[in-house]
Formats: sequence, C-alpha cells, structure tokens
Amino acid sequence: MLEHMYPQAVEAGIPATEYWGMTLEEIMIQVQANKKVKENELKEKAMFDYSQQRLAVFAFNDPKKFPKFEDAYPFLKQIEQAVEEAKTEEESKQDAMKRDQEIFLTQAQAINATRERRKLIEER
Repeated sequence: MLEHMYPQAVEAGIPATEYWGMTLEEIMIQVQANKKVKENELKEKAMFDYSQQRLAVFAFNDPKKFPKFEDAYPFLKQIEQAVEEAKTEEESKQDAMKRDQEIFLTQAQAINATRERRKLIEER
C-alpha cells in the first residue's frame, strides 16, 4: 500500500528520504499539515494581491487619500511588536548570562587567589 502512495506523498511535500521511515498515520498528518501550510500561503498571497490592487486604485483615482503604510498593512505592526518583544527577551537572557559569567569569573579568581595564598603559606 505504501508503495502506491509514494509518488502522491512526495508530490504533497513529504521528503522522499523520510517517507519510508514514516507510518501511515504520520504520512497522513504530514500531508494534512503541508496542505494547510499551502492554503495559508495562498490566502496570504491573495490578501496581499487584494491590498495591492486597492492601493493602486487609490493611487490612480485619489492620490491625496492614499493610506499610510501602517494603515494599509496593520498586521505588520503586530509582527513588528512580536519581534521587538522577542529581541527584548533575548537581550534580557543575554544580560543574565553576562551577569552569571561575571559572578563565575569572580568566584574563579577568588579560588585562584586562595590557592596562591596556600602555596605561599606551605612554602614557608
């Protein structure tokens, strides 16, 4: 049965190298997921095409009422905010890591200083 499905599965976006290691259920789930991704891409393209045509109509008929970029594509602001939040979160992680490294370095230096003092005491 899997031999007969192989060409259609590859056409549906399942990598040929992974197909033979998958169960029938995994194949069906991957096919559905690939189909959903493709549908979302088509919807997104249609939305952009529609927006582009609307903007072209404004530009041709009434350029003074041409909407600002943010008004024409309001969802981009949400994406920008999500990216900024992710950057802020990553920066805070980086800062925490730097603080941890500084503490570790200070502790390592203190240990080395203690070892040096012990060597001096033992040599006397």
